[in-house]
This record gives sequence, C-alpha cells and structure tokens, in this order.
Amino acid sequence: MCSIQLFSNSTLNGNPRSPKRLAKPVHCGKTVDVDDESPVEMTAAVLGASRPVPLWRRLLIGGNVRWTLFRLLVLLSVSSIGKLHFFPDGKSRYRRILVDGKSMHPTYENGQTLWMHTLEYTSLAPQRGDVVVLGSEGESPFYLKRIIGLPGERIGIRRGKMTVNGNVYDDYGYGRINARLRPLVLAEGEFYVMGDNRPISSGGVVEAGKVLGKIL
Repeated sequence: MCSIQLFSNSTLNGNPRSPKRLAKPVHCGKTVDVDDESPVEMTAAVLGASRPVPLWRRLLIGGNVRWTLFRLLVLLSVSSIGKLHFFPDGKSRYRRILVDGKSMHPTYENGQTLWMHTLEYTSLAPQRGDVVVLGSEGESPFYLKRIIGLPGERIGIRRGKMTVNGNVYDDYGYGRINARLRPLVLAEGEFYVMGDNRPISSGGVVEAGKVLGKIL
C-alpha cells in the first residue's frame, strides 16, 4: 500500500502556517474522485465525441463486426438459393406473359399480365385442363390455349361440343364451337388444345415440344 501527499514550500521550510493541500491523496489500486478533469482528458473526450463514424462504414460494417459477418453469410446463402430456384441451369424459371386477344375470354382478358412456369413440364407431362403457352423458343408469336385431349385419346367435335373418347367434354369452355372435327386418335406426344372462348377460338393438335410452359 502506498500513498502520497503534497504540501506547499512554506510547510517544508518550517513555516508554521497551516499547510496548503495541493492534491488529494492517491491510493494505489483504488479509484480517486477528481473534482476537475485535466485538459488532456477533456480534449480526448471532445475529440472522441466529435469524430463521426463514416456513413459507408455504418452501412457496410455497422457497429458489430461479428454481427455484420453473420448477416453477410445469411445474405449470400439466400442469394444462392434464390438463384438456384429462379435461374436453374441459367434459364429463368418464370416468364411474364401478356394476353393478346380474346380466345381465352372470360378466363383471361385481353391485355392481362400472366406468369408462365417454364420448367413445369421438365419432369411432368401436361394434364387436361392446363393452360399452356405454345410456340417455338425464341420465336414469336406465342399462343395461349387449354389442353383438352391427351395422347392416346379419341377427340372430336359433335353438335358444337368437344368429345373425348365419345363423351362430351365442356369443362372450362364457354359457347358453341363453330368448327367441325371428325374423331381422331392422338399419337404419343400429341395434345389437342383450344381456347375457352369456343365460338372464336381455333383448336388443333400440337406436339409436346411446342408446349413452352404452364400458366400459373
């Protein structure tokens, strides 16, 4: 344990006057209260308080480096998963489609925006009732139709109605079909398609390779 106490020169010279205390005693290992901060301490405090953190550092690093690194890892993971989901093999999974015409009225209206799933039929075959986009990749125009007949089925039009294997099929369709179609059997990989607006829509047989995707 150590301590110091300073007195004026008058005391040291034998002056009987009461000693003038110049500093409070300082005890080793203990905190001492000081009435006034020294100029050095005040200057350091002012400089520290007035020095702003750059905006780029606050945005990129933040106040906690470890927390920032954690957030960066989460962001990279989410970005990688999103890229694999939306752009597998570099191909966009979803494409925006703009309806042009009234062949799918009233299900879809002219000028309506739709989304097509381009990889829906990568591992699955088109099903009856699916609304699909038909055409050649990279070429226009594209057509919006509904699948009516599947491979191996007998398709025909009788008295303004679609028939599948001899049975009337009028699901999704509106109105009377003006065209005629003698019964035919679809080959492997062939589908019969038609628009929902039956009076003005033209149907036909398409190959699986012409089906670009399914409307969501």
